[in-house]
Amino acid sequence: MLTPDYLENVPAAMMRLWQQVEEDILQDVARRIGKMDDVTATADWQLWRREQTRLVNRQVLKILARYSGRSEAELRRIFQEAAAKALEEDDRLYTSAGLDPLPPNEDPALLNLLNAGYEQTAGTWQNLTATTADTVSRQFTAAADRAWLQVASGAFDYNTAVRRAVNGLAAHMAGVTYPTGHRDTLEVAVRRAVLTGVNQTAGKLQIARMEEMGWGFVEVSAHAGARPEHAKWQGRQYHRGGAITYNGKYYPDFERSTGYGTGAGLCGWNCRHGFFAIDPDLDPRPAYTEEELAALDAKNISYQGKMYSPYEISQKQRALERKVRAAKKVFLAEDAAGLDTAQSAVKLRQARQSLAQFVKDTGGRNDSARTLVAGFGRSESSRATAQAR
Repeated sequence: MLTPDYLENVPAAMMRLWQQVEEDILQDVARRIGKMDDVTATADWQLWRREQTRLVNRQVLKILARYSGRSEAELRRIFQEAAAKALEEDDRLYTSAGLDPLPPNEDPALLNLLNAGYEQTAGTWQNLTATTADTVSRQFTAAADRAWLQVASGAFDYNTAVRRAVNGLAAHMAGVTYPTGHRDTLEVAVRRAVLTGVNQTAGKLQIARMEEMGWGFVEVSAHAGARPEHAKWQGRQYHRGGAITYNGKYYPDFERSTGYGTGAGLCGWNCRHGFFAIDPDLDPRPAYTEEELAALDAKNISYQGKMYSPYEISQKQRALERKVRAAKKVFLAEDAAGLDTAQSAVKLRQARQSLAQFVKDTGGRNDSARTLVAGFGRSESSRATAQAR
């Protein structure tokens, strides 16, 4: 089984890789907007904007090509590791019951499922990033147009207009466009694609193994902060192939109860629940009692005079961590555009202080990996700290 914590962190390596892509693109776009002062007349502006938009599109394609090989290799590694992890506990149970499951890398049926899951996820991601160059080019054009009009109309001076354009892109630049027209950052899109693809593939591998072993009983994992429609079935035991009563205990139908196999159900879109095989003859008790399941969302952490659940606190901390990352991105983008970064340095210091105080007040732990930004190393950190002072 893949635990909720494992699934929470499984996209991390791919996200770091695509955060680097996102930041490379942002700095290239910021540098181009920072050169607007060379253009004054309307005719010159339109020619410059058209040429720069073409160059942005070309540069984004170059950046994507530079990272595509690393991305494919990392995604395959993630799937192979997750497949072994998903089957580890189940195979131990089957072996203790006297069965003889083949090692996953020697089972043709499982290898086919694993490869199909990888190919589907890789294909989904390739389709999404195929929209990146056009998505970014459109945003560059819109941001540059706004900045030029603000300067031309006298609404803002040049530096203010450029800063507003650069900061807007740093905060909201999308990297993919879905078929529905919805846009997301590369970071958000890769997390959704990897998490969903890995969990769905792991579930298919476990189900295939259960059918090989003639096994029917499973238990679903549980975690704090589950969606209400998922909370009602998490942490409980089920039977595949229909509800039954066994040894005096009732086991509901697995698929019908959890929605397994659907996008909205177990192992579906962005779901962090997994399941594992159980032997009701050896230990019919689930890992969680009903009281413990109810306590997963208990509000037992005090913060600023109010009580919060661990999940609520974690979400508040994630939001503060995103603010630190966003402030770092703004600093790098303004620097690339040739702007004075003193203001962004101060905002970065404030974001860091807010996060540190929150962690201290709630008794949490500061996870520096969640505030990393590629390109923002010791030199940039020292410079930002000095400017903030």
